Amino acid sequence: MASTANKQTSSGGVGSVSSSSKEMVGEPLVEGFRVEAKRLKEADEIISALSSLQFLQIVQTKNSIVLINIERVDIQKRPYLFSITYLNPDSIEILYSYLPDASPKKRRLDIVRYLINLATLLENLYFINHAQLFQLIDNILARLTEYTVATYDELFSRYDALKEENDRTKKIAAELIAANEKLNKANRELKERETELLLRIKELETYSDDVLMMKIQSWLMEHNFEINISDFSRINRVSETRVEQILNKMVREGLLTLRE
Repeated sequence: MASTANKQTSSGGVGSVSSSSKEMVGEPLVEGFRVEAKRLKEADEIISALSSLQFLQIVQTKNSIVLINIERVDIQKRPYLFSITYLNPDSIEILYSYLPDASPKKRRLDIVRYLINLATLLENLYFINHAQLFQLIDNILARLTEYTVATYDELFSRYDALKEENDRTKKIAAELIAANEKLNKANRELKERETELLLRIKELETYSDDVLMMKIQSWLMEHNFEINISDFSRINRVSETRVEQILNKMVREGLLTLRE
């Protein structure tokens, strides 16, 4: 992306702060929601109205105006914490990321606040289904209420239980990783042993010239001094070509004579 963007200020207004490039832990998670809205003006007017927001990257597609807000990047300068808003002809859709160790409810509330601030700039450009937007806000506030009314002991108890569960999960994951490494090592050792045994078998099955000559002589004595090269090769697991070579050698050395 050509530019980076920064998060809105804590006052709820649209502003900018410097983006962070420190290394993050874990992959970000992505959620989103959609609100019905009707576009009232042309795309050029909408882009012009939003052009003052320097932290946004605005891209126009065939049917939508896309607002890209990159709030934080990782050490490789890849977008990590971000939101993408699609201003469609009949709706406004937002996709956003949140950190694995952060509250998804809090992040969703921040994004809704961002949408409300954005809606003020689109007041005469979009007709937004306010009932749907208010319902979205109400659902988020209802979820947050359970934390605001809970006592410290209740909150700490939930935190402690989740922490222990997380620690157990990490321990199990570490044990599984270690077991997997042992299995991989054992598998490699087995494959190496298998290769060694196959080579050893091949060596045992590969006769020297002297041994093969003795086998041919034994065969001839057992078969009335006749040899069927195909049968001999199959039984002794030697190629016919090599048997012929050894027979020729035995003839040359006077160990065998050809029948007239």
